[in-house]
Amino acid sequence: MAVYTELNEKQIIDFLKLYNIGKFISFHGITEGIENSNFYLKTSKGEYILTIFEKRVDQNDIPFFINIMKHLSGKNFLCPSPIIDTKQKYLQRLQDKPAIIVSFLSGKSKTQMTDKDVFNVGSNMASMHLKSDDFIDKRRNSLSISGWNQLIISCSETIPTGTLNKIEPHILKEIQHSFDFCKKYWPKVLPQGFIHADMFPDNVFFYDDKISGVIDFYFSCIDILAYDLAIAINAWCFDDNFVFNDKKFNSLITGYSSIRKLSKAELFYLPLLSQAAAMRFLLTRLYDWFHTPKNTNVILKSPKEYITKLRYHSKISNNQNYNQSIK
Repeated sequence: MAVYTELNEKQIIDFLKLYNIGKFISFHGITEGIENSNFYLKTSKGEYILTIFEKRVDQNDIPFFINIMKHLSGKNFLCPSPIIDTKQKYLQRLQDKPAIIVSFLSGKSKTQMTDKDVFNVGSNMASMHLKSDDFIDKRRNSLSISGWNQLIISCSETIPTGTLNKIEPHILKEIQHSFDFCKKYWPKVLPQGFIHADMFPDNVFFYDDKISGVIDFYFSCIDILAYDLAIAINAWCFDDNFVFNDKKFNSLITGYSSIRKLSKAELFYLPLLSQAAAMRFLLTRLYDWFHTPKNTNVILKSPKEYITKLRYHSKISNNQNYNQSIK
């Protein structure tokens, strides 16, 4: 979440006339995240989140995001539920940009996670994968193996070498080497389905030490299920100094497997998928670090932590014999 498009009170009041969710009381921007503009809304009937989709989001993908939240909410998975307007539509335009309102979830994200919290994240993700098993919409993951090489080229062509070297000398060469390795051994037969693709701590809310909801489905897509788990490994299984935490890793895997059993092949490829996930977030953070306008109301995330994570996973995956066949 972030704020790229600024709004005033009158614009919000006028926009709320399209809905039957009560009279305006207050609103404020939400600065966490990097992709879209988000606002907390309070009305006489409750609390909501207003999202304005910015230019990086393909407007053709928005129905997918709306439909998956409707689908999961309908199966009692704790996530935002899109709000319909008085004309039975979910998608609107605000400041000439696509916009939606979704329900507000109680709770807040944690900065200090226990092993139990991480176990619950794993079981929650597995539950999400099972409950979306019959979801029929399709969206390709533009930030998976097919899109990384172009992102490497974009970083190389648009970010000055001096800027890259200040972050880490020869970082793009290291990323390219990792990409070549992942592309060579990328698994093509692992189970696929709906994935959240961004289940970071700031997108998981807790209330009374229980998960009260998962938010921000705007990277979600159809991809390898274990890749979703690999993203979570990077997000939840390192300590504040970016040192890998084996206990949290075991808690995450055990939690996931308590709901959906991982196959031998999924476990075998998990180091490579974790390496790939680290590379993906290193690339996008590197790109955003340089390209996000300085006057934007958004808290940027440093790419440096993902250099450490990429190197950790690379050492593990380099020891795997990916030439053998695992079923």
